Amino acid sequence: MKILRAFASSLLISKSSYSTLSGSTRIGIIGLGNVGQALANNILNSSLQLHAACDINPSALQSLPNDVHLLSRPKEVAECCDVVLTALPTPKTVKNVMLGEGGVLAGIRQGCTWIDHSTTDYHQTLQLAEKCKELGVGFLEAPVTGGMALLKQGLMTVLVSGDKQLYDTYLPLLKMSGRTVLYLGGLGNATITKVITNMLAAAHLVCMGEALMLAKRNNIDLKMFFEAVRFSAGNSYVIETEAPLAFNGSFNPDFSLELHCKDLALGRNIAQESGVPIKVHSLVEEIYNEAKYKYGDEKGSSFPAKLLQDLLGEKLQISGFEDWTYSANIVDGTMSVSHTTKTALNKAKSQVD
Repeated sequence: MKILRAFASSLLISKSSYSTLSGSTRIGIIGLGNVGQALANNILNSSLQLHAACDINPSALQSLPNDVHLLSRPKEVAECCDVVLTALPTPKTVKNVMLGEGGVLAGIRQGCTWIDHSTTDYHQTLQLAEKCKELGVGFLEAPVTGGMALLKQGLMTVLVSGDKQLYDTYLPLLKMSGRTVLYLGGLGNATITKVITNMLAAAHLVCMGEALMLAKRNNIDLKMFFEAVRFSAGNSYVIETEAPLAFNGSFNPDFSLELHCKDLALGRNIAQESGVPIKVHSLVEEIYNEAKYKYGDEKGSSFPAKLLQDLLGEKLQISGFEDWTYSANIVDGTMSVSHTTKTALNKAKSQVD
């Protein structure tokens, strides 16, 4: 682990002169899933130029305007763009997109930059960063966190590692999708931090499901219980934003069980390499895997809270949360959740537009 951290630090040294960011900078996106689509929309609503896009699923590209070049191979995006953004689901996908005859590194030019918004294996990230360095290509790892609702509003937190000068250059681009952009230093730091935050979110979610069921079994009104927790020491961002998903029965924060289980496995690997026992997180991972096997890979990542509901035959659904959503603001240096409805949020957005 220490050797890898030293290696990551060596990759911070930039030997090439990278492109600056302006309205003429050609930006390409590879991966138009939830994160990639939100990134694309944020760029399209700015003064910057979304020049090209690529996704294995052609239907994911249909919402993009006609002046965006829709390409079939990652290499083609790299060949025609100054900055390539990737937002991909798994380490295997990142590797396939970057390497090989049709990959990004086969087409990218010296002086261009790759920014990876994926949550991936940081060992692999360091290996790809070394290849970028050899080609004279800039690289930043920039996983996003905070939930899809905030990403769509351009309010996510972006965790960034890599060359500081490169970070400063592309900070305006990073800020389009993140109200909070945090520079964490050497490569690997951002990915490890993101994985650990997802481990914490999973633990909070499992405990939340148990707490809701305890209240339900003791005949406590769940809406009042929710309000009590929100004003207590037991509150958390997960409870604020995912308890209502249990109340409306969706259990879906626009993030899949498969992806959350992937992140928990990455966290387990980091813990093993670091020599840190993680008994609680190991149990949480076991519960998440149980939910994935029971409900399916593509179900929402709040579904572990449904396990007790189905085991005990006690529904957690209550009225009043059918149209629920949330927004968030930074207050005194921390995130504050505001509960609202989709109708009200869309109305407010249409008035601004």
